[in-house]
Amino acid sequence: MDILKIITVGLATAAACILLKQTKPEIAVVVGLAGSVVILVMVLSGLTGIIRAINSIAASTGIKNEILSAILKIVGIGYLTEIAYGICKDAGSASIADMVALGGKVVILVVAIPIIEGLIEIVLGIIP
Repeated sequence: MDILKIITVGLATAAACILLKQTKPEIAVVVGLAGSVVILVMVLSGLTGIIRAINSIAASTGIKNEILSAILKIVGIGYLTEIAYGICKDAGSASIADMVALGGKVVILVVAIPIIEGLIEIVLGIIP
């Protein structure tokens, strides 16, 4: 199973980081980043199937491409922000991690504007 591979890489990376933090904390950050990249590459192969399924659902239901694109971007931004947040926090930069989280939330809100506009159009279409 793929999840077992992901868990194994995650646990091995975490163990290596714990051991390295004691002697070489700067290398521990690099090892953590490398482990994150390996897991991301492992996960990306599964995302293509998800995107194909979402596209077929959108085609059969008539959802606008802008809304579908915005939803996928929001999910991606959320995941990337969470990864960057964790890396910054592990590196000992809690204030930078908080700013990364804030930045991700603002970008998500900006990307969500087409969805909000679509919802407003639907509500206005229902109200006589």
